[in-house]
Amino acid sequence: MFPRSGLLRNVVATAMLFAGSVALPLCAQAAPATQRPKVVVISLDAFAAVSLHEPQLPAPTLHALMQRGAYAASMQPINPTVTWPNHTAMVTGVDASRHHVLVNGLIVDQRTAMLPRIDMKAPKSRLVAAPTVYDAAHKAGLTTAQVDWVAIEGTPSIDWQFAEHPDPHGAIEQDLVRQGVLTDDQLVHFGVPSQAWRDRMYTRAAVDIIQQHHPDLLLLHLLALDSIEHETGFGNNAGRNTIAFLDDRVKEVVDAVRAAGDFDRTTFIIVSDHGQQSVHQTLHPNVLLKQAGLQAASASQPSFSVPDDGFALVYQQHATKASIKALKSLFAGTPGIRSVLTPAEAAKEGWPTPAQSDQAPDLLLYAADGYAFKEGDTGDYVTPTNEIGAHGYPNSDPLMQGIFIAAGFGIRAKGEIPAFPNVDIAPTIAQLLHLSLGTVQGKPLTEILEPHARTTK
Repeated sequence: MFPRSGLLRNVVATAMLFAGSVALPLCAQAAPATQRPKVVVISLDAFAAVSLHEPQLPAPTLHALMQRGAYAASMQPINPTVTWPNHTAMVTGVDASRHHVLVNGLIVDQRTAMLPRIDMKAPKSRLVAAPTVYDAAHKAGLTTAQVDWVAIEGTPSIDWQFAEHPDPHGAIEQDLVRQGVLTDDQLVHFGVPSQAWRDRMYTRAAVDIIQQHHPDLLLLHLLALDSIEHETGFGNNAGRNTIAFLDDRVKEVVDAVRAAGDFDRTTFIIVSDHGQQSVHQTLHPNVLLKQAGLQAASASQPSFSVPDDGFALVYQQHATKASIKALKSLFAGTPGIRSVLTPAEAAKEGWPTPAQSDQAPDLLLYAADGYAFKEGDTGDYVTPTNEIGAHGYPNSDPLMQGIFIAAGFGIRAKGEIPAFPNVDIAPTIAQLLHLSLGTVQGKPLTEILEPHARTTK
């Protein structure tokens, strides 16, 4: 439980966040908001639950939101515990067995005689096999927006957007150019500066959308914490300093909602997709597959791995029960392996089977603590590394748990609530916006909702 004395100090320090108007530039003064409810979802990538409960965490805005509303002891991600699958779970209300997103993109060329690759530009219509809450909102005539959300490419259900790789000619992008926030050249070379710089620009894009378009549902994704922890490991001051930076970005969004006249009708939901752990050894599963002759030109059942830190997917052309059993024997008991699962075994943990989705692997590998799967088919199977951060480990791992905070319109001052699965986020958003989401695995968090927010159309 969060120490109340430290929490109250942080609330006092940020009293102006909720006590009155916050000054913004004149361009931020927008027309009065409509009276229908609004939801702003901010995902702080890789923000671990254990980090949120550090007594001296420099996050006064988050602490003020916690005090005003509700926050979870932790929020359990789905398997696999990586970014795109879990962001998809939070907007669909179902796990990967239903939405079929397993990595940060669409896996292509699997079960061929070549190494599979990941297409990060795949359209949402091909990638996501389940309806989303933003689809439902758009269908109901609500205004939808996204900034740096994932698995959302090319969807007609988003009215306003600033993508992870922004369109230099896009409406929001050109708004920011006219305001002097960005230049055309910076948009063209958007991936060159630091992730912190990009997160500032993502936040400014969200502010512009709020000011100009008053979205009923806004999805914002910030990546700076995940980026720095991948570089330096988990639980250090680099991560804490980045959390302080992200806390300021959350405040910037809250201030913009207030200045736009939407504050009294807006629910703020702060989430993360997974946690992180430190790694000192890397594993290269394609080395073992190559040594076994399964990647030779003459191989009758060519086999390749798609490594993703805490887990690795193995695909085999013309796989059979016997060949999968042989693959399992190849990896079982090798250094750094936590577990080796067949499709039937993985299905018990929320993964799709090959019969359900072409994305599903023929074999699933989990790395042990302190190890991460990486690319490469030459050299040693196990190699040391300087401390780095990784995720993708089983969703039962305490360090993989994410955060949840909700405050604002429709949210009771509930304080801490027990842990829950992140598939509950989409139905909770649907309740707040009075939408019908259909049949999902999650359920709305009714215990934190005011009575008027507990019914749907």
